[in-house]
Amino acid sequence: MPSVSLWRRLSAAFGLCLALLSSPALAAPDPVMPADEGPIVLDQRRATVPLAGRSLQLVDPSGALGIEEIASVERERPWRPLGAGDRVRLGEHAALWLRFDVLMRHTDVHWELELARSGTDAIELYYRDAQGQWRVQRAGDRLAVRDWANPDRYPVFGLDVRPGETVRYWVRVQHARVPFSGVFQIHDHNSLREQRIHQQFALGAYFGMALLLTLVALVNMAVFRDAAFAAYALYITLLGLSLAASLGVAGQFLWPGLALWNQKAEFILLPLLGLVGMMFVRQVAQPRRIGRTLDRQCLLLAPLWLAGIAWDQLLPSQFSLQAVTALVSVCMVVVAAMLWKAWRSGDIWIRWFVVGMLPMLVTAALPVMRNFNLLSSGFLSQYGMVIAAAMEAPLLIYALLQRSQLQHEAQVRALALERTEPLTGLTHRPHFLQRLHDSLVRAERYGHQGAVLLVHLDNHAELNERHGREIADRALVIAASQLRSVARDVDTAARVDDDSFALLMEGPVKDEQVLHTATSLVANGLRPSPRLPAGTTLRLRVVAALLPDAKGELAQDAGAHLDWLRQGMLTLSEDPRKAILRLNF
Repeated sequence: MPSVSLWRRLSAAFGLCLALLSSPALAAPDPVMPADEGPIVLDQRRATVPLAGRSLQLVDPSGALGIEEIASVERERPWRPLGAGDRVRLGEHAALWLRFDVLMRHTDVHWELELARSGTDAIELYYRDAQGQWRVQRAGDRLAVRDWANPDRYPVFGLDVRPGETVRYWVRVQHARVPFSGVFQIHDHNSLREQRIHQQFALGAYFGMALLLTLVALVNMAVFRDAAFAAYALYITLLGLSLAASLGVAGQFLWPGLALWNQKAEFILLPLLGLVGMMFVRQVAQPRRIGRTLDRQCLLLAPLWLAGIAWDQLLPSQFSLQAVTALVSVCMVVVAAMLWKAWRSGDIWIRWFVVGMLPMLVTAALPVMRNFNLLSSGFLSQYGMVIAAAMEAPLLIYALLQRSQLQHEAQVRALALERTEPLTGLTHRPHFLQRLHDSLVRAERYGHQGAVLLVHLDNHAELNERHGREIADRALVIAASQLRSVARDVDTAARVDDDSFALLMEGPVKDEQVLHTATSLVANGLRPSPRLPAGTTLRLRVVAALLPDAKGELAQDAGAHLDWLRQGMLTLSEDPRKAILRLNF
């Protein structure tokens, strides 16, 4: 089938994207270089210098070694070069030490060390000042961001300014449960600030769009009373908070003084985002599309997911995190299956929805792979979900608006059936009688005249007998269309019988207007129509009367007026040569 072929192509394309995203070459921007025994020379020729290949690393399994012990016996310990994309799994108390030497050529440039990732538990920079005293700078999630050495999205430390002198630095990193990997870089201050400005501008654009989409979703939820927009508002809100937490934006701006929450936010918000995302897809795709099996799996996984998040927070361990990550992987498979089933339904709007969700589904695999120690932290692991979120936002809101428009049109048509006749779309008889009564009241109150026309399709029975019910019904629809074409905005056209229509012309009207309308109806019916068999036309007969009747015998009785017109139609049918009958003018 074409849809299966298309899905296979899409699956292959996204599989290739996932392979490229997980490749070490893309995850780590700097190639591995041999460790340089000499110091890192900082001058004005380079604004950024990576530590990969220019520093040494050491793992302290117990985490008991202090800076004095590390510095005093460093030559006796198994230091090894730091490579680009290196991943280290640290225990609860273990620590990773880095060592590098720096030689500054000039004092007019301030240099800073940056760990280009957020979410690190604790990181400290040690060095001796010019007087031989130890200096330490601290950052990481165990501290409130406002208490960092340099409050920022990422840990940033200032280097000592000592021109022409080699200074040795030690970095101590603690990061339990999640394998640690990150890009250490030395920037000059101006270059790092410029980089931050660009990053904050791009992130601010996304978070502003996310806030706007949340408001749009809430408004549409209120207008259309659609639960899908409520689910989308919750999804896009959690997505924004999760990305803000994982990128360090939330710790810097939203909760800079909440150290405990800053440490736990990413482990709570990201799994909750996955749960809400799964239920959002279920809400939009609907059980009738995805099938009962997938629907029941969603309902079963939801409480398990919540229990896993609670377990990971109450008794945090590497095993609990791996269990939650495995559950997330299972749920991603379920979401992919729901999207596939929804795609096969063939609706255009649901296919836009599927295309919008796929980039997020692909990039959501990056944190899962990082937790399983299959991927190093880098640009794509940090910003991949942001890029996917920016791609999906316009597609999802477009798909949801299309969905609501279709549902709203169906609701409008259903409500319209209370007042309109389903075949022709004209007002049905009870509503027409009410409008006729109101028109009679207005005509009497304001002293003007309206008019009412009874239109009969004289050859309806003949068409039904010769060409069948379909052609006869089509003739009724064409006649109704012609009735609407001569009606003004204030007039009311209705179907009052199997083969009869009525047109209420609101006053004031003149005799000439009424006669012209009746003549136009008869003439339009005699014109050939391509939707009818060749040689077939509509023979319309029209009875017209001014309202209210000058004699006043019928008063404001709408039903009596309609019966009066029917009597006139019986009189008109006695003369086959005549098509229009004027009752009182």
